[in-house]
Amino acid sequence: MKTFTQLTALTKRILKQNLTNTDTLITVFGTPIFMLLFFVYVFGGSISLNGTETNTVDYLNYALPGFMLITMTMGSAYTSLRINMDKTSGFLDRLHTLPIKRWIVLGSHIVASVVFMLLSELTTFVVGMIMGFRPELSVGNFFIFLLLSILFAFAMTMISIPFSISAKSWESAGSFSYLLLMLLFVSSAFVPTNGMAKPIEIFADHQPMTPIVEAARGLLMETSLSNGDLMKAFGWLVALVVVFGVLSYRKYQRVF
Repeated sequence: MKTFTQLTALTKRILKQNLTNTDTLITVFGTPIFMLLFFVYVFGGSISLNGTETNTVDYLNYALPGFMLITMTMGSAYTSLRINMDKTSGFLDRLHTLPIKRWIVLGSHIVASVVFMLLSELTTFVVGMIMGFRPELSVGNFFIFLLLSILFAFAMTMISIPFSISAKSWESAGSFSYLLLMLLFVSSAFVPTNGMAKPIEIFADHQPMTPIVEAARGLLMETSLSNGDLMKAFGWLVALVVVFGVLSYRKYQRVF
């Protein structure tokens, strides 16, 4: 019970920092929503999806899952920033002198990060619903989508930890997120990969973000669900969690 209370207290502290910081809210919540509005209402009616002319609602149905993932990916930069600020300010060192389990210190950042990313994803989803998005998913697919979202948030968090501990300052702690965003942009998040230049198409089809986006889209719309994409998505996410989880543990042990 004491351990749970300590974890909850530290998690609430980090969530409060994220939800009361204007820069964090604008970047994680505001920017993806602006991009969603811009892409749908400016480009949506002009983009051909697999050779078929579309309107803004068609494009919204296609692109919203990708924007939901982008929202969470942007949140990973602030996970890294918060951990780095606690490290450079000496707050983590002070916590390690207290009679609490060592895993709680980093665990609170992980829990807060996952919760914050899911909140940002939900916000983007609600905006999409207001714009006209209507999901077509069964109860089973809803829970699979929820599991996919949690695992994606967890993977993005694990990726952020080694960079946050290694960075010399908070300004550079979140720079890794640009690479993650690049992978999402060079995927099927916004347009089908078969219209890309051949080398880019090959890369897009074989990098982790494309099957993750396709799985999320398939679960929400159900008509385009592919078991192959679903298995690849979960395979990639589990692999990322394991690899970066080990790296995070070793880096954390080495520094603290």
